[in-house]
Amino acid sequence: MKFNKAKLLPLVIKLGDYLKQGFDHYVELKASGMEVDPDLIAAFMSTKMDDWSPQLNGKDILDPDTKEAAARFVSGVAFNMAN
Repeated sequence: MKFNKAKLLPLVIKLGDYLKQGFDHYVELKASGMEVDPDLIAAFMSTKMDDWSPQLNGKDILDPDTKEAAARFVSGVAFNMAN
């Protein structure tokens, strides 16, 4: 099996979209006066990613634990960018 980076482009683009959503959510919450932490953003991102099921060669590539880790990763990056 050969690793094809080009096939991952849609996944990377979608993660970028989620990163923007997490960043925007952080900014909105801070503007409303809320105290924000990465776990709060991760909970939001988890709900946003709930119906996301990326596939590679017809195979699902995110199991529930990996999807949760992706939500936490994106949330941490969004938090660090906005903070």
